[in-house]
Amino acid sequence: MEHVAAIMLLVGCSYGNVDCQELPAPTVAYQSVEDCQSMLRSAVNESGASYKITYGKCTAIDPAIFEQDASIVWDITSNDELKVTVETDDEPALRVASNEKTVVRVN
Repeated sequence: MEHVAAIMLLVGCSYGNVDCQELPAPTVAYQSVEDCQSMLRSAVNESGASYKITYGKCTAIDPAIFEQDASIVWDITSNDELKVTVETDDEPALRVASNEKTVVRVN
């Protein structure tokens, strides 16, 4: 198995972030945050055409998470920031990175 170090999460929303849903990312996982970041802007532009606002974030992760049962949990904060956490059976609500970046596009 390849070494995985980052994931990309894309979320499309209506105005006011009332109706948001996760969108498919072009790749499930990336070998580095830098690899993910290099694809983020184009992924947000391509996947958000039918949404008023599209959020995208690349998040560093522990590669061991891919060998556990885990859930990616996201939320849009009141400051319009996409927050991402990973929940596993061993450690609920594990914060996955502190070097996250957000891209927001408004149609």
